[in-house]
Amino acid sequence: MRKYYADLHVHIGRAGERPVKVTASSQLTLSNLILWGARRKGLDVVGIVDAASPLVMQELETMLESGALLPAADGGLASGSGLLLLLGAEVETVEGAHFLSYLPDLTAVKEFRVFLKSRVSNLNLSTPKARVTAKELLRATVELGGVFCPAHAFTPHKGAYGCWIERLAVGLGDDVGKVEALELGLSADSKMAHMISETNAFCFLSNSDAHSLASLGREYNCLLMENPSFAEVRRAVRGEKGRQVLANYGMHPMLGKYHRSFCPLCSAIATGEAPVTVCDRCGNRKMVLGVWDRICQIRDRVENPKSSETVPYHYRVPLAMLPGVGPRTVEKLVEHFENEIHVIENADLDEIKQVAGAETATVIGRMRRGKLSFVPGGGGKYGKVQKD
Repeated sequence: MRKYYADLHVHIGRAGERPVKVTASSQLTLSNLILWGARRKGLDVVGIVDAASPLVMQELETMLESGALLPAADGGLASGSGLLLLLGAEVETVEGAHFLSYLPDLTAVKEFRVFLKSRVSNLNLSTPKARVTAKELLRATVELGGVFCPAHAFTPHKGAYGCWIERLAVGLGDDVGKVEALELGLSADSKMAHMISETNAFCFLSNSDAHSLASLGREYNCLLMENPSFAEVRRAVRGEKGRQVLANYGMHPMLGKYHRSFCPLCSAIATGEAPVTVCDRCGNRKMVLGVWDRICQIRDRVENPKSSETVPYHYRVPLAMLPGVGPRTVEKLVEHFENEIHVIENADLDEIKQVAGAETATVIGRMRRGKLSFVPGGGGKYGKVQKD
């Protein structure tokens, strides 16, 4: 078995010259992702969460016909470079929350699309609002042999814990046992998630929710598998036959757009002890509750008593977000070391120093050791890495 880097939440901006994810970059196409984006980042597995869109489906089938993609033996689609496309769909249920359904192959995606067809207004667009409950979506996913995962679970906008319910077990009943994975989102990490004890049952995933090629792989996972395929990814999520998620790599929660509560009246980001539900500047009681504030509001413990047994979470920052690392420096590093993940994780710091200078090598070293400082984000604005 070997290690594979995976980002399992990536949107498609355009397919067939038509928009799929309206808020995503028009440059985020399947061909750009396969031929350039994933290779530049250093990803081995990419989860396409708009595969149920007929526009995306048509492009996938065209690539299969041309030989640009091939069906992987145990599910998913493989490119000539070895990249695995994991097929899935992000759906908004009647509860107002987003969920990810990862499916074994195109046949399963087509059956899933039939399930959605009478329940959504426009299947072409990403993350359709469906006339379906979370429980119904979960059951449909499981029946097709898929993996069900709450998306960006703690965010105030469309996260299951953030906007819908305090415990998934309440909303899903006995079916909660069929939930296999939980996406942490950019404003949370595994330590925060474990403050809710029911999350012990879920495999944590750190994904980019990319809306552009630049944001591809800003969070990722390291999977131990025999080969890249849907079946192997599912085994890793389940921890079966030695397969596992070895580590999550994600931005520090303070860098997320919704880490702390935000006042829409005076634009203040909360700084007081969480949970902050009333603005300490103007007294507004209709705050947009931040991820940290929401978790502190609904948690049932301070920390995970089995923290030593959990998958490690490593704080990472895309090269372009590091202070003093400009576009030219990023290009030098990627050109020399082949991809960004290798620079971030494995490249020798002395060699980085030779290629990009001492300041760049120092800040990458500090990131690896978890020694960066941050200005927290909130209200839809990302946090920042402080320059020492």
